[in-house]
Amino acid sequence: MKTIYDRLNPKILASINADEQRYPYTTRALKKKLKSSDDWSQLSISDVQTIITHSHEKFVELNYIDFMWGDRFLINGVGNSK
Repeated sequence: MKTIYDRLNPKILASINADEQRYPYTTRALKKKLKSSDDWSQLSISDVQTIITHSHEKFVELNYIDFMWGDRFLINGVGNSK
C-alpha cells in the first residue's frame, strides 16, 4: 500500500523538499509522518497545517475537501487509500 508521502502531488512534494534546508526539523518530521501514514485520516490537524505551510498554497483558496481528504495535495485528489 502506498503511503501519503508516495501519493503527494509532485508540486507539493517539491515545495516541501525546497523548504528542507531552511526548515530542517519541521520538514523532516513531516516527511517521517507522511511516510508512516497510509490514509489522510491518520494525519492530525497539526500535520495538515504543516503540509499547507510547506506547500505554500494560499490558505483562503482551500476548501473543506482539501482539509478532510487532501484532494489538493494528493495525486488524483484521493485522500482515502481505500
